[in-house]
Amino acid sequence: MLQNKKHQVKRIWFIITALVVVLLAIFFMVPRHEQSTQSTTKVATVDDQPVQLNTSATSALVVDLTTGQILGQKNSSKQVAIASQSKMLTAYGVLKSIKSGKIKWSTMVPITSKADLSKEDSHLFSHIAIKAGDKVSVRELYDVMFANSANDAAFALGEFVTPKGETTQQALESWAKELHLSGSQWYNSAGQVNENAFENEISSAPKTASNKASNQQLAMIARAILELDPSLRQLSKKLTISYHMTPNFVVTDKTDYWQLMTETMPNLSNPNQLTIEGLKTGSSPESGAGFTGLIKDKNGYEFITVVNGIANYMDETKRYQESLRIVDQVLAQKQPNYIKENQTVGHLKTLTFPNTKQEHIIVKAAQTRHYWTNKGVKLAFTQPTFDSKLANIKKNQTVGYTTAALNAQYLPYAQKTEKRISLKSTSSSKPVNWFVKFWRDRTK
Repeated sequence: MLQNKKHQVKRIWFIITALVVVLLAIFFMVPRHEQSTQSTTKVATVDDQPVQLNTSATSALVVDLTTGQILGQKNSSKQVAIASQSKMLTAYGVLKSIKSGKIKWSTMVPITSKADLSKEDSHLFSHIAIKAGDKVSVRELYDVMFANSANDAAFALGEFVTPKGETTQQALESWAKELHLSGSQWYNSAGQVNENAFENEISSAPKTASNKASNQQLAMIARAILELDPSLRQLSKKLTISYHMTPNFVVTDKTDYWQLMTETMPNLSNPNQLTIEGLKTGSSPESGAGFTGLIKDKNGYEFITVVNGIANYMDETKRYQESLRIVDQVLAQKQPNYIKENQTVGHLKTLTFPNTKQEHIIVKAAQTRHYWTNKGVKLAFTQPTFDSKLANIKKNQTVGYTTAALNAQYLPYAQKTEKRISLKSTSSSKPVNWFVKFWRDRTK
């Protein structure tokens, strides 16, 4: 009996030894797999430059709002006088103060002599019926600053949100620096020529000094305030505006958008059925007519348009017609290429993760993205960036990124996250055990 047990033990050890020998043979004889999770084939990059806009404007720009891609331009980096388009930077200062909790929409703003334009001709210097000593809410001043380009509202808000120890000019310059508006010039919060800024005049600056920025920089401000206040998309729907002169007396005026929507738009050529949603006009004898617009096409794509030096500063037609026309020029030459959320991105169907049980994880787009190219161009996508060492993956987890193989122009400091597409896993996968990992490494 003892002898039989010894034979059985020997037999078992023989089998174990044989298995070890076989495994060692595989280990040393099979070439080690060099891990390659994706093809490294170079993807052809599409060269896509902005349309050179044919316009009588001194400078012009069309930008995709969502991505910051520049679609059309003319002298768009040139510094020009921007007049009341300056009020968008004042709005940025207000929105920052609200976001940080320093003020609320309901906060009452005391009107000082710096914002009292009650004795001025409202046809020459747009203002509302407020005077020093009054108190008006942030919301009402903000709304009338956009809807009727009220200079007194802009002066009041600029002064109110200026940090203690700073001048309003310094505050404007600080906000401009935050937005990377290099080379821009700022004197007052309303956009008045220095000699017409009343008590807000900068004594050390020339009387003819005026706020200046490039069309690209105006688009950068527009994107920033739209992110902070998406309700600005409803500006053109505000046909009347109300504010309190006293707690019990409300003034209601027609807005500049009333004239735009009821009198101007019906007479404009608009073959692409574009909608002007806002944003801000600028007018002065020195700068001529200007307009930073938010325009939407019938497919829902939104564009920031900027035209400056387009006509006489009193013009109420050409600035809007030219804004529509430059978008028409872009749409005639370019098409959107979009990837929808939960859609396969080009040929990127799977990503390889050797440390997970499933190994090859099917991936989809984690969000909807679009890119503009010349018509007829088929877009490809770059090799993905991802961590191949991931071991424990959950469904819908972001596991990598890719972007369009597109040589396009974007606004300065456009975020990388706006250009790239996140890739998410469509399934979960637990870490692989050591034996399977060992076998994969040796047999592939």
